[in-house]
Amino acid sequence: MPTVKRVPFGFGWEADMPLSQVMRAGDTLYLAGQVPLDDQGNVVGVNDLEAQSRQVFRNLERALAAAGAKLTDVVRLTTYFATELTHESTHEYWAVRREFFGEHKPASTGLQVSGLIYPTLLLEVDAIAVIQS
Repeated sequence: MPTVKRVPFGFGWEADMPLSQVMRAGDTLYLAGQVPLDDQGNVVGVNDLEAQSRQVFRNLERALAAAGAKLTDVVRLTTYFATELTHESTHEYWAVRREFFGEHKPASTGLQVSGLIYPTLLLEVDAIAVIQS
């Protein structure tokens, strides 16, 4: 049975939340949904899917780094969109995703939802990554 432990993440605003941003079970990392919040807990890019996507992937990258991992270790992404999905908005999101992942293509699911924890959030992305011990 693998050891399960919390990986410290480093955002001050997360201290009073009843969740962990990153959990490690053996060589597998489970990342909580990353949202477009900056270090102070402010929403980045209100009404701007591109800006919010960029902040989400920065946060995802930072969470992975805290566990000694990188984006190419990600095997699964789930993206929750709280905005109308159009051909244009989907391609806008994918363009930002390519900036961060390059040619790495994790298994993925995208869902349109009616809302997220804050009404100004347009997306949330959670991930599973596998790293070497």
